[in-house]
Amino acid sequence: MPEQETKKKTSGWMVLMKIMVMLVLIAYLVFSFIKEHTWKNHAPCQDLIICVKDKSQASFVSEEDLLAILEKKHLNPKGSPINQINLQSIEKEIKTHQFVLDAQCYKTANNVVHVDVEQRLPVMRIMSSTGENYFIDGNGDKMLNVEYPADVVVSTGSISQKYAKKYLAHIGKTLQENSFWNSQVEQVNVLKDGTLEMIPRVGNHVINLGKPTGIAEKLKRVKVFYDKVLCNVGWNKYSRISVEYNNQIICTKTK
Repeated sequence: MPEQETKKKTSGWMVLMKIMVMLVLIAYLVFSFIKEHTWKNHAPCQDLIICVKDKSQASFVSEEDLLAILEKKHLNPKGSPINQINLQSIEKEIKTHQFVLDAQCYKTANNVVHVDVEQRLPVMRIMSSTGENYFIDGNGDKMLNVEYPADVVVSTGSISQKYAKKYLAHIGKTLQENSFWNSQVEQVNVLKDGTLEMIPRVGNHVINLGKPTGIAEKLKRVKVFYDKVLCNVGWNKYSRISVEYNNQIICTKTK
Protein backbone atom coordinates (compact mmCIF):
# COMPACT_ATOMS: atom_id res chain seq x y z
CA MET A 1 0.00 0.00 0.00
CA PRO A 2 2.67 2.58 0.91
CA GLU A 3 4.40 1.86 -2.41
CA GLN A 4 1.18 2.43 -4.37
CA GLU A 5 0.50 5.67 -2.50
CA THR A 6 4.04 6.85 -3.29
CA LYS A 7 3.52 6.12 -7.00
CA LYS A 8 0.21 8.04 -6.96
CA LYS A 9 1.87 11.04 -5.31
CA THR A 10 4.74 10.96 -7.82
CA SER A 11 2.30 10.77 -10.71
CA GLY A 12 0.27 13.64 -9.28
CA TRP A 13 3.38 15.81 -8.96
CA MET A 14 4.37 15.06 -12.56
CA VAL A 15 0.94 16.07 -13.84
CA LEU A 16 1.08 19.21 -11.73
CA MET A 17 4.55 20.03 -13.06
CA LYS A 18 3.38 19.54 -16.65
CA ILE A 19 0.45 21.87 -16.04
CA MET A 20 2.74 24.48 -14.47
CA VAL A 21 5.17 24.25 -17.40
CA MET A 22 2.30 24.65 -19.87
CA LEU A 23 0.97 27.67 -17.97
CA VAL A 24 4.41 29.27 -17.90
CA LEU A 25 4.82 28.61 -21.63
CA ILE A 26 1.40 30.09 -22.39
CA ALA A 27 2.17 33.12 -20.22
CA TYR A 28 5.47 33.60 -22.04
CA LEU A 29 3.82 33.37 -25.46
CA VAL A 30 1.11 35.86 -24.44
CA PHE A 31 3.73 38.23 -23.03
CA SER A 32 5.86 37.93 -26.17
CA PHE A 33 2.85 38.55 -28.40
CA ILE A 34 1.79 41.64 -26.44
CA LYS A 35 5.34 42.94 -26.36
CA GLU A 36 5.81 42.35 -30.10
CA HIS A 37 2.41 43.88 -30.91
CA THR A 38 3.15 46.92 -28.72
CA TRP A 39 6.58 47.35 -30.32
CA LYS A 40 5.15 47.14 -33.81
CA ASN A 41 2.46 49.70 -33.00
CA HIS A 42 5.05 52.13 -31.70
CA ALA A 43 7.65 51.38 -34.36
CA PRO A 44 8.43 54.27 -36.71
CA CYS A 45 7.11 54.37 -40.26
CA GLN A 46 9.98 53.26 -42.47
CA ASP A 47 8.89 54.86 -45.73
CA LEU A 48 6.10 56.51 -47.73
CA ILE A 49 5.47 55.16 -51.23
CA ILE A 50 3.15 57.12 -53.54
CA CYS A 51 2.05 55.46 -56.77
CA VAL A 52 0.20 57.46 -59.45
CA LYS A 53 -1.74 55.23 -61.83
CA ASP A 54 -2.47 55.85 -65.53
CA LYS A 55 0.74 57.82 -66.10
CA SER A 56 0.98 56.35 -69.57
CA GLN A 57 -2.17 58.25 -70.54
CA ALA A 58 -1.37 61.57 -68.88
CA SER A 59 0.88 63.06 -66.21
CA PHE A 60 -1.20 65.75 -64.62
CA VAL A 61 0.06 64.90 -61.16
CA SER A 62 3.38 63.49 -59.99
CA GLU A 63 4.52 61.73 -56.84
CA GLU A 64 6.68 64.77 -56.08
CA ASP A 65 3.64 67.08 -56.25
CA LEU A 66 1.70 64.96 -53.79
CA LEU A 67 4.65 64.57 -51.43
CA ALA A 68 4.99 68.36 -51.37
CA ILE A 69 1.32 68.66 -50.40
CA LEU A 70 1.79 66.27 -47.48
CA GLU A 71 5.00 67.99 -46.39
CA LYS A 72 3.26 71.36 -46.36
CA LYS A 73 0.52 70.00 -44.08
CA HIS A 74 3.04 68.05 -41.93
CA LEU A 75 1.40 64.78 -42.96
CA ASN A 76 4.45 62.93 -44.25
CA PRO A 77 4.25 59.80 -42.06
CA LYS A 78 7.88 58.74 -42.43
CA GLY A 79 9.49 58.47 -39.00
CA SER A 80 6.21 58.80 -37.09
CA PRO A 81 4.96 55.96 -34.84
CA ILE A 82 2.96 53.67 -37.08
CA ASN A 83 -0.01 53.60 -34.68
CA GLN A 84 -0.31 57.39 -34.74
CA ILE A 85 -0.58 57.75 -38.52
CA ASN A 86 -4.01 58.90 -39.69
CA LEU A 87 -4.57 57.32 -43.11
CA GLN A 88 -7.84 59.18 -43.66
CA SER A 89 -6.13 62.56 -43.21
CA ILE A 90 -3.50 61.62 -45.80
CA GLU A 91 -6.17 60.51 -48.29
CA LYS A 92 -8.22 63.65 -47.72
CA GLU A 93 -5.26 65.94 -48.31
CA ILE A 94 -4.13 64.08 -51.43
CA LYS A 95 -7.63 64.48 -52.89
CA THR A 96 -7.39 68.27 -52.65
CA HIS A 97 -5.20 68.18 -55.78
CA GLN A 98 -7.50 69.06 -58.67
CA PHE A 99 -6.18 66.25 -60.85
CA VAL A 100 -6.66 63.48 -58.27
CA LEU A 101 -9.82 61.43 -58.74
CA ASP A 102 -9.26 59.01 -55.86
CA ALA A 103 -6.62 57.99 -53.32
CA GLN A 104 -6.27 54.81 -51.25
CA CYS A 105 -3.87 54.84 -48.29
CA TYR A 106 -2.80 51.74 -46.35
CA LYS A 107 -0.03 50.31 -44.16
CA THR A 108 1.97 47.15 -44.81
CA ALA A 109 3.57 44.69 -42.38
CA ASN A 110 7.02 46.22 -42.87
CA ASN A 111 5.77 49.57 -41.48
CA VAL A 112 5.57 51.25 -44.87
CA VAL A 113 2.69 53.55 -45.81
CA HIS A 114 1.44 53.27 -49.40
CA VAL A 115 -0.77 55.74 -51.28
CA ASP A 116 -2.30 54.59 -54.58
CA VAL A 117 -3.56 57.55 -56.59
CA GLU A 118 -5.98 57.58 -59.52
CA GLN A 119 -5.81 60.63 -61.76
CA ARG A 120 -8.65 62.68 -63.21
CA LEU A 121 -7.93 61.98 -66.84
CA PRO A 122 -9.03 64.27 -69.66
CA VAL A 123 -11.23 62.87 -72.41
CA MET A 124 -11.15 65.90 -74.70
CA ARG A 125 -9.49 69.27 -75.17
CA ILE A 126 -11.82 72.19 -75.85
CA MET A 127 -10.61 75.04 -78.06
CA SER A 128 -13.73 77.10 -78.68
CA SER A 129 -14.23 79.93 -81.16
CA THR A 130 -14.53 82.31 -78.19
CA GLY A 131 -10.91 81.67 -77.26
CA GLU A 132 -11.47 79.25 -74.36
CA ASN A 133 -8.87 76.51 -74.07
CA TYR A 134 -9.29 73.79 -71.47
CA PHE A 135 -9.62 70.06 -70.91
CA ILE A 136 -12.72 68.21 -69.70
CA ASP A 137 -12.84 64.94 -67.77
CA GLY A 138 -15.34 62.12 -68.17
CA ASN A 139 -17.94 64.06 -66.19
CA GLY A 140 -17.58 67.11 -68.40
CA ASP A 141 -15.92 69.16 -65.66
CA LYS A 142 -13.22 71.63 -66.62
CA MET A 143 -9.62 70.81 -65.83
CA LEU A 144 -7.80 74.10 -65.43
CA ASN A 145 -4.10 74.97 -65.40
CA VAL A 146 -3.04 71.91 -67.34
CA GLU A 147 0.73 72.06 -67.75
CA TYR A 148 1.36 68.63 -69.21
CA PRO A 149 0.55 67.33 -72.72
CA ALA A 150 -2.33 64.91 -73.05
CA ASP A 151 -3.00 62.85 -76.16
CA VAL A 152 -6.75 63.44 -76.50
CA VAL A 153 -9.09 64.53 -79.26
CA VAL A 154 -9.37 68.28 -79.77
CA SER A 155 -12.82 69.81 -80.16
CA THR A 156 -13.12 73.19 -81.89
CA GLY A 157 -15.89 75.53 -82.96
CA SER A 158 -18.99 76.95 -81.29
CA ILE A 159 -18.69 75.28 -77.91
CA SER A 160 -20.29 76.50 -74.71
CA GLN A 161 -19.41 74.95 -71.36
CA LYS A 162 -22.94 73.56 -71.16
CA TYR A 163 -22.58 71.88 -74.57
CA ALA A 164 -19.18 70.44 -73.64
CA LYS A 165 -20.52 68.95 -70.43
CA LYS A 166 -23.74 67.59 -71.96
CA TYR A 167 -22.35 66.12 -75.19
CA LEU A 168 -18.60 66.29 -75.69
CA ALA A 169 -17.63 64.50 -72.45
CA HIS A 170 -19.68 61.46 -73.52
CA ILE A 171 -18.25 61.59 -77.05
CA GLY A 172 -14.72 61.82 -75.67
CA LYS A 173 -15.27 58.74 -73.49
CA THR A 174 -16.84 56.87 -76.41
CA LEU A 175 -13.77 57.54 -78.55
CA GLN A 176 -11.32 56.59 -75.79
CA GLU A 177 -13.08 53.31 -75.09
CA ASN A 178 -12.69 52.22 -78.71
CA SER A 179 -9.07 51.56 -79.65
CA PHE A 180 -9.68 52.14 -83.37
CA TRP A 181 -11.47 55.47 -83.04
CA ASN A 182 -9.16 56.61 -80.28
CA SER A 183 -6.31 56.35 -82.79
CA GLN A 184 -8.24 57.48 -85.87
CA VAL A 185 -9.99 60.66 -84.71
CA GLU A 186 -7.90 63.81 -84.54
CA GLN A 187 -10.50 66.55 -84.20
CA VAL A 188 -14.21 67.11 -83.61
CA ASN A 189 -15.65 70.36 -84.92
CA VAL A 190 -18.88 71.82 -83.54
CA LEU A 191 -20.80 73.88 -86.11
CA LYS A 192 -22.96 76.88 -85.26
CA ASP A 193 -26.15 74.79 -85.37
CA GLY A 194 -24.68 72.30 -82.84
CA THR A 195 -24.02 69.52 -85.34
CA LEU A 196 -20.69 67.72 -85.48
CA GLU A 197 -17.95 67.05 -87.99
CA MET A 198 -15.12 64.64 -87.30
CA ILE A 199 -11.63 64.92 -88.79
CA PRO A 200 -9.78 61.58 -89.05
CA ARG A 201 -6.01 61.10 -88.95
CA VAL A 202 -6.04 58.79 -91.98
CA GLY A 203 -7.84 59.87 -95.14
CA ASN A 204 -8.66 63.29 -96.60
CA HIS A 205 -12.36 63.12 -95.82
CA VAL A 206 -14.61 64.74 -93.25
CA ILE A 207 -17.15 62.65 -91.33
CA ASN A 208 -20.48 64.38 -90.78
CA LEU A 209 -22.06 63.06 -87.58
CA GLY A 210 -25.01 65.44 -87.48
CA LYS A 211 -26.61 65.93 -84.06
CA PRO A 212 -24.47 64.97 -81.05
CA THR A 213 -26.56 61.90 -80.21
CA GLY A 214 -26.27 58.20 -81.00
CA ILE A 215 -22.55 58.62 -81.62
CA ALA A 216 -21.57 54.99 -80.95
CA GLU A 217 -24.08 53.71 -83.54
CA LYS A 218 -22.96 56.30 -86.11
CA LEU A 219 -19.32 55.36 -85.64
CA LYS A 220 -20.21 51.72 -86.06
CA ARG A 221 -21.72 52.51 -89.49
CA VAL A 222 -18.63 54.46 -90.51
CA LYS A 223 -16.39 51.56 -89.44
CA VAL A 224 -18.39 49.14 -91.60
CA PHE A 225 -18.05 51.56 -94.53
CA TYR A 226 -14.30 51.76 -93.91
CA ASP A 227 -13.94 47.97 -93.88
CA LYS A 228 -16.17 47.20 -96.86
CA VAL A 229 -15.64 50.21 -99.14
CA LEU A 230 -12.66 52.44 -98.41
CA CYS A 231 -10.31 49.49 -98.01
CA ASN A 232 -11.11 48.62 -101.63
CA VAL A 233 -11.45 52.03 -103.35
CA GLY A 234 -8.87 53.98 -101.33
CA TRP A 235 -9.02 56.29 -98.32
CA ASN A 236 -9.08 59.46 -100.43
CA LYS A 237 -11.92 58.41 -102.77
CA TYR A 238 -14.45 60.56 -100.91
CA SER A 239 -14.17 64.06 -99.46
CA ARG A 240 -17.20 63.73 -97.18
CA ILE A 241 -18.92 60.82 -95.44
CA SER A 242 -22.22 61.58 -93.76
CA VAL A 243 -23.99 59.37 -91.21
CA GLU A 244 -26.28 62.15 -90.05
CA TYR A 245 -29.42 60.18 -90.89
CA ASN A 246 -30.37 56.76 -89.58
CA ASN A 247 -29.57 53.61 -91.55
CA GLN A 248 -27.78 55.36 -94.39
CA ILE A 249 -24.39 56.68 -95.45
CA ILE A 250 -24.11 59.56 -97.94
CA CYS A 251 -20.74 60.10 -99.58
CA THR A 252 -19.33 62.92 -101.67
CA LYS A 253 -16.61 62.00 -104.16
CA THR A 254 -13.35 63.90 -104.15
CA LYS A 255 -13.18 66.32 -107.08
